[in-house]
Amino acid sequence: MQTVVSVKSLTKAFGRIELFNHLDMDIEAGLLHGLVGPGGSGKSVLLRMIATLLEPDQGQILLFGKNIKDMDPAQLNKVRRRIGFQFQNLALFDFLDVLNNVAFPLTNGQPDRLTPEIREKVTRTLEAVGLPGIEDQEIKSLSGGMKRRVAMARAIIGSPDLLVLDDPSAGLDPVTSSRIFELVRRTFEQAKNTVILATQDVDRLIKIADRVHILYNGIVHFSGNVEEIWQSNDPVVRQFFPKPKVST
Repeated sequence: MQTVVSVKSLTKAFGRIELFNHLDMDIEAGLLHGLVGPGGSGKSVLLRMIATLLEPDQGQILLFGKNIKDMDPAQLNKVRRRIGFQFQNLALFDFLDVLNNVAFPLTNGQPDRLTPEIREKVTRTLEAVGLPGIEDQEIKSLSGGMKRRVAMARAIIGSPDLLVLDDPSAGLDPVTSSRIFELVRRTFEQAKNTVILATQDVDRLIKIADRVHILYNGIVHFSGNVEEIWQSNDPVVRQFFPKPKVST
């Protein structure tokens, strides 16, 4: 199977704190990958490096078969256009309405680039995430769940080959969280792309992920499918995915 992301011997430190210690991870094409780990383990940092928003100290990150360190600015921008990224804090622009927030990856925030074709694409994308007809609303008027779906719409509007989602259900109630995870899976199945989703919500993740990676003590401690998770007796795996209790 083709590998979309290949991380090799990655290191990253902030001051004296070493976050990653020769970390290796492969992201196979056409799958929904979950990324879990303790708080502070570096999930967001790893996703930002994969999305070329942060540079590693050492090691390699290959995107679509090419080392990002070997890319010139034009090549890097071309690769970035193939990636959709949803920030954990959403990073929506309060000074822009929903229409211009979602269209931002296509217009770079320039109103003169907001063509009728882009407007139509925003409308279709908002409908796809269950938010029809809110193009003119202000961001501050939206609920938390609506904001997360707007951020999802912005991440997918460019039809990315790689969709990277940093804790898309953070701070939401259980019902809204379930809807977000269902939306992620539905969007993935329709787009037929590759998704990396970092989350603390392992109960909902296990229902939608094809493959799960556990980030622990500076490395990817485990990578496997759902069946391999339940078969594993590794104490770290069991820490995140306790075996279901058998009723008697």
